[in-house]
Amino acid sequence: MNRKRLLPEQFFKYITAVVNKEDVDTWVRMNNVNTQKLELFFDFINGLYTTIRETYLGDDVIVGDKERKEHFNWCWNNLLNNFGKESIYFNQVGSHYEYFWNFFYESYYVNKKEENTEKICDFLNRLFRIHIEKTNSELDMLKEIYFILEQNLTVDK
Repeated sequence: MNRKRLLPEQFFKYITAVVNKEDVDTWVRMNNVNTQKLELFFDFINGLYTTIRETYLGDDVIVGDKERKEHFNWCWNNLLNNFGKESIYFNQVGSHYEYFWNFFYESYYVNKKEENTEKICDFLNRLFRIHIEKTNSELDMLKEIYFILEQNLTVDK
C-alpha cells in the first residue's frame, strides 16, 4: 500500500497539532466508532497492562525472551478468561495478540523503567479517552487498535 509522503513540517503537524472537538466527533462518526466498545477495549488493554505490571516477578526472575513470552501468555490467558466470565469473548490468537505482544515487549519488558511504566499508563488513558484532546497521529493509532480488537471480538461462544 502506497502512502502519501509527508514533508517534515507536515509530519510535525501530524504528530503535534491537536484536532478540534468537532473534527474528532466527525472522525468518530466517519469511522463508525462505538464509544461503548471503545470503553470496553480500554478496559481490555488496561486490564492486560495492569495484570502484566502487577504480576511481573522482576528482571532477576524473568531474564529472557522465553520467560517474557510465558509471562505475557499467562497474563493474556488470564485476561481472556476474566472477560469470558462476563460473556465477552475475544479470540485467543490473532492480530490483536501479536499487536499487544509486540507493544508490551518493546514498551514494558525490554525498556522496564519506572518512568516508562507511568508513561504507558498515561498514554493508554489519553489514547482511549475520546474527550481528551488528540492529534491526527493518535486518532490513527486509536483507529488501528479499535479495529484490531473489533475484528477479534467474538459475539457468540
